[in-house]
Amino acid sequence: MKTKTFKAHKEFDRMSDLELFQRIKKRDKGALEAVFERYYESLCRFGLTFEPNLDIVEEKVSDVFIQLWDSKERIVEVRNPRPYLFVVVKNKMLETVAHRGINQSLDQNLEDQQLSSPSVEQDIIDQEQRELYAQRIKEVLECIPKRSRQIFEMSRLDELKYKEISEILGVSIKTVENHMAIALKTIRNMVVKNRQY
Repeated sequence: MKTKTFKAHKEFDRMSDLELFQRIKKRDKGALEAVFERYYESLCRFGLTFEPNLDIVEEKVSDVFIQLWDSKERIVEVRNPRPYLFVVVKNKMLETVAHRGINQSLDQNLEDQQLSSPSVEQDIIDQEQRELYAQRIKEVLECIPKRSRQIFEMSRLDELKYKEISEILGVSIKTVENHMAIALKTIRNMVVKNRQY
């Protein structure tokens, strides 16, 4: 993932998400930067569960922050900023997946044009590096069923609570618990299996 960093003030580090959202409502750019710093990577990682193209995910996640800045009225209604951000990213990614079928032929034409550009080599190198990094992580998690893996990553990597995960995915807390049990059992079995060799 491309690292995007801002120099957010130390005072923002101590603020809750809700306090930062209130500051964003008052057009405080530092608060927006602090929320961006806090959640950008987690939101991109979450977006990758819907869309394998990192560039598209990063664009959609960035759009979420632009939307956050532009929609002061909606911020007032947000009571739980963290799940709100994940739900907005999920919706953006689902829109992307839905439009993929329509835009597939247009994308192919664009790819053909990009392949003939002089910076193709650098683009390929960058893409291969991102894919290698993603592959290393996938090798560890690839034995977990897809839905269980998504919930596991949200819990362990994004540090979301089961209740937040259930709200984001629209499932019961019990379903989240069951998927976590499946993920942990699969990892445990994989570790035991690898020790035998």
